[in-house]
Amino acid sequence: MTEPPTSDINSDDEWSAPFSGEECSSVTPVPYGDLHSVSPYVATPQAAIDLILKQLLLSKEDFLIDLGCGVGTINICAATRFQTAGLGVDIDRDLVNKATQFSEEAGVSNMVRFEVKDVLNTDLSQATAVVSFLVPRHLKLLKTRLMQFLGKGGRLACYHYPLQGVQPVNILQLKEGMDKQIFIYGK
Repeated sequence: MTEPPTSDINSDDEWSAPFSGEECSSVTPVPYGDLHSVSPYVATPQAAIDLILKQLLLSKEDFLIDLGCGVGTINICAATRFQTAGLGVDIDRDLVNKATQFSEEAGVSNMVRFEVKDVLNTDLSQATAVVSFLVPRHLKLLKTRLMQFLGKGGRLACYHYPLQGVQPVNILQLKEGMDKQIFIYGK
């Protein structure tokens, strides 16, 4: 297998979302949203990952937890670019196995680990930063724990879905007129 894509975070090239165009509606299509009992795996675009990592101001002193990590691209990028250790959790064993393999291929398996685990049972106490691309139903179930995490000085990035009832410190728009946003909470 090949390493997940890692573009240059300092690139000034204009980015165009792969999901833009006539075929996309402004409302979240199936299978997204709250139509599933679990958040489905949808790869986060590299440009969104670049913005998330930049906004979280990660360093080697941080510990990043990715809730619903998929193939681990966010943790692997954070480890390779900022020497940020971390944990990625996902309920899909095949995705976790791929994430582990990709981290080994990228040479960062000593910094990041991946576990088959329900995000609702993930201990956030070690984290200084958390990333989520969870559907609103799961964010609602995690809201109390995420608020406690933020109250202790943590930083949170939610891609596409905001943490309802909480004012983000920053909202990043990926493309004008599209509903794909990154919501940054904390510090």
